[in-house]
Amino acid sequence: MEEKGYIRKQGIRSRYLGLRNNLSAGERKQKSQEIWEHVKGDPKYQAAREVLVYMDYRSEVMTTGLVEELLADTSKKVFAPKVEGMHIRFYEIKSLDELKKGYQGIREPEENPEKRFTPDMAARLEAVVLVPGAAFDRQRGRIGYGKGFYDRFFSDYGEVYGIALSFSCQIAKEIPMEPHDRRPDIIVTENGIIR
Repeated sequence: MEEKGYIRKQGIRSRYLGLRNNLSAGERKQKSQEIWEHVKGDPKYQAAREVLVYMDYRSEVMTTGLVEELLADTSKKVFAPKVEGMHIRFYEIKSLDELKKGYQGIREPEENPEKRFTPDMAARLEAVVLVPGAAFDRQRGRIGYGKGFYDRFFSDYGEVYGIALSFSCQIAKEIPMEPHDRRPDIIVTENGIIR
């Protein structure tokens, strides 16, 4: 039964990544900007003191421009992810120059315990995390890339408000969810916010 679910998820992942990959660079840039505008209008994002970002890779919703904007905003601290074994940890950055190619060629910060996002920070309920993914549905179901990094992050830092970024072409009718899967609090597409 578990293998059937895995095969089904793989099929959904492949289909929606294919649709995302078919967007031109210009379409991705335009839609990403529209997505950022919706994110910036969300009250939880506006109130956040810490923003945990992902660094866009391949055809994901672009975050680099948003990160540059965030770095110029002194009211928020910016944290970028680093893969450490089977987990992702987030470290504060002050500049994109601090990022180097890491896991799968994705830009990552250096490991530095003094700059790490901690459970104490999560418990203050003033942080949001931007979440990538392969496919989503209107019930906020999510399929990532198969390694479970963000599901493990949420099991350790459940208080952090999750904002998934998705192009509308990645919204499926239904995503099969397992007990360990975590739904983001909202999904933001170029067409608006799914709550």
